[in-house]
Amino acid sequence: MPSEFSIFRKNESMSEKKIVILITAGLIFLTAVFFYTVRDEAEEYRSSISKEVVVEQTWKLPKELKEVSAIAFLKEDLLACIQDEDGIIFLFDLHTSKVVKKIPFGKGGDYEGIAVHQNIIFVLQANGTIYRINNIDGKPKVESFETPFSSKNDMEGMFFDVSRNRLLVSVKERDLHSKDFKGIYAIDPETMELEEAAVYKMSFKEEMFRPKNKKNEGSFFPSEINRNSKTSEILVLEAREPKLLILDPNGKPKALHRLDRKFFPQPEGLAFDNNGNLYISTEGEPGMIHRVNLNTK
Repeated sequence: MPSEFSIFRKNESMSEKKIVILITAGLIFLTAVFFYTVRDEAEEYRSSISKEVVVEQTWKLPKELKEVSAIAFLKEDLLACIQDEDGIIFLFDLHTSKVVKKIPFGKGGDYEGIAVHQNIIFVLQANGTIYRINNIDGKPKVESFETPFSSKNDMEGMFFDVSRNRLLVSVKERDLHSKDFKGIYAIDPETMELEEAAVYKMSFKEEMFRPKNKKNEGSFFPSEINRNSKTSEILVLEAREPKLLILDPNGKPKALHRLDRKFFPQPEGLAFDNNGNLYISTEGEPGMIHRVNLNTK
């Protein structure tokens, strides 16, 4: 006849087995839920990638440009590039796929935008400071200008608007005047004075910016801007969740394209060549420049 102790030990052993079985079943269930959730999110991401943004040609950049943050055409097949840590302009030849010249202009910093007009290069720092570099073929003359922007605004986008002879810069984080929009502002390239009112106001309240199956408003963090001279449309990049936004000539959102992280892990540069071809640069290992065909009507 079993003793009370042996019966107790037997019951205790059975209880331990039940606990192990329950824990194992729970872990299997949680693993299955995690697997299917990740799979569904991956499928949703793949299905959301725009098929209208097609990479036609790619240039791999040297290690010193793995953090390329902006590009602008200086001449045909010659891009002026910056990266976000060193105060150096790198001239990258698309024909030879090499850096052919380096132009120092400042100390280490957070450099995020570049624009070219004739023989002048402008560089935008995240804190709003703009560098103007003249005589780039000889001994460069470097001037720096403060603007009303600061690191709170986190400035990342800039291009030269030839049609109006002005620099346009974009706010990434907080606007100067309102929480309801992020502005694109004009700066006189001669006086370097800022027009107080935003030229374009991006509120990102439209349906296209809302996360799928969610009622809350979406967000957008501009990492670069440029204008298509043929259509007058404005292109706006986001690097955080790689996207390409198309604004009509009046600044109204027209289309939003989710970019494939395989090609655009952190896109921060936009440029058009003289033929209207679009180029997008992205940080990465290595940094890259893609010539892109935008198949939109």
